[in-house]
Amino acid sequence: MKKKIVVILSVVLSLVLLLSLAACGTQKSAAGTPASYRVNSSEPSEAFNGFAAYDMEAAEYDAAPMAAAKTAAGGTSQASGSSRDSGENTPEIDPEKIIYSGDATLETERFEETVEAVRKLIAERGGFVESSSLSGSNYYSARLRTASFTLRVPSGTFAEIMNTFSDYGNVPYSHTYTENISARYYDTAARLTAYETQEQRLLEMMEQAETVSDLITIEDRLTELRYEIESLQSTLNRWDRQVSYSSISLEIREVREYTPEVEQSFGEQLVRSLRQGWTNTVEFFKAALLWLLESLPVLVLLAVLILIARVLIRKWTKKRREKKAKKAENPAEK
Repeated sequence: MKKKIVVILSVVLSLVLLLSLAACGTQKSAAGTPASYRVNSSEPSEAFNGFAAYDMEAAEYDAAPMAAAKTAAGGTSQASGSSRDSGENTPEIDPEKIIYSGDATLETERFEETVEAVRKLIAERGGFVESSSLSGSNYYSARLRTASFTLRVPSGTFAEIMNTFSDYGNVPYSHTYTENISARYYDTAARLTAYETQEQRLLEMMEQAETVSDLITIEDRLTELRYEIESLQSTLNRWDRQVSYSSISLEIREVREYTPEVEQSFGEQLVRSLRQGWTNTVEFFKAALLWLLESLPVLVLLAVLILIARVLIRKWTKKRREKKAKKAENPAEK
């Protein structure tokens, strides 16, 4: 029995030694085989393998493109921290990207002068009128005039212009909005720099491509990259315009009486409401009378046409009744 156990153990040890020797021989053979023999002819070429490897690396852009993007945006930066820093830890030395915008309502008793003064103010401060609209007739009509402007002014003069509106009349409403886009801006700039670096690398690989399939694959990736680059560049350009030129929505109203700025007691509010109600009633009847006078020629013409139509309809109806009565009296004719 003992001899049998010894024989079995010897066989098992022999098999283990043989397998170990075979594995070592395989590894040595693979290590000593040239690359040209180890790569199957159906696999991508070395240029394409390099492209695929770089494509994986470019997805995780490092801190160097981030620093280059911030430097190109107008600041100096030191590459530090994680490669996926989205810009939230932007150094203080980088210029902040802040978008200013505002809304204001301006009441005036001198409408033409105020509109002209606002246009002149915007032109002197280096801004421009992006859009404008005018409604109403004149001061003596029932409907007072209103002008709406969308203004674009340099960000450095935004606060000054918003404070200057009160020089031209009463400002019952004014509001300022601030949006800090520094984190998003620098993150987008870093992504743009990484994509541009990847594009340059792919262009170099295209010159070294050996097969048509490699060229097609690289061109497809270049098309995607160029789309991303154009999209990011368009976003940065739009942000630059918004940061450089603030937007102001201004409404200029012609009034006969300024909106009171001080707080009123309940009794004063009642008196003012009664006065305003009476004024509104008078204005309504004045507007109705003016509309009636303006529409009088049309109304007269409509009345004449209606009268003629009624006369013709009556004649036609009378003839029809007479014809029916005549047929009823003489059934033989029928």
